[in-house]
Amino acid sequence: MKNKTITILTVFFISISLNNLFAQYLKVEYERTELQDFKNSSSSQEYIDKVNKVKKIPQKNFLYFANGNSFFKNIPRVGFVHDAGTTQIDESNRKTKKEVYTDFETKIYHIKNEKGSYQYQNYQRINEEFYGYVEMNYKKVDYKDDILKIDNYFCKLVEVTFPNEQITKIWYTEDIPISSGPYGFNTFPGVVLRIEAPSYIMTAVRISNDTKENDVEKLDPKLKIYKGEEFTKKMQEVRELNSKPTYQEIRL
Repeated sequence: MKNKTITILTVFFISISLNNLFAQYLKVEYERTELQDFKNSSSSQEYIDKVNKVKKIPQKNFLYFANGNSFFKNIPRVGFVHDAGTTQIDESNRKTKKEVYTDFETKIYHIKNEKGSYQYQNYQRINEEFYGYVEMNYKKVDYKDDILKIDNYFCKLVEVTFPNEQITKIWYTEDIPISSGPYGFNTFPGVVLRIEAPSYIMTAVRISNDTKENDVEKLDPKLKIYKGEEFTKKMQEVRELNSKPTYQEIRL
């Protein structure tokens, strides 16, 4: 009986020690899987097929947390250039059109005690880098009784409804007592290990405390920060530009 008691106490103290360690330092590797195909009426079918093939490869993402601050990033998928055909301009000149695919780089920063997150934006078409400060705005937050085990951690479910009625399922674990997660999902009582959105699923595949202070990248003070309506207006401008396919035109 005494040995059993000692074993239980040992496990208890180990659990407390691990929780305290994770409360200060955390590294989570996620894999993101796309649920929707890429479509663009301005692009060739061959280019669309190539993009969808690339996007079927699970994308690696990482969350770093240290002393209340966090940094989330993805590893962009490998881009490519597709030969979309050659047009004869005149007897001595031809124009070759190439469709270019480049995956977006994601970097999201959360500073301790701040409600929102800073999203890094880098768009070569407008030759500008900037941050957008965003606070998650939910129309409804519904905590469920569902339990899911991810990498030996028991996760609870919360369904969040955005103003556009989109529902996203968030799985978080209180076994790691920090409010942090991908894409600014950092207001729940535990680290987020899985996201089920209409367009993607992201799941943690490796969890550790293998994080150092310098893994949590800092904001670049040289870049402008857009907030509120100013950020909304800026992103509308960017979306209009990015809705058009990217071409390289080579004259021979």
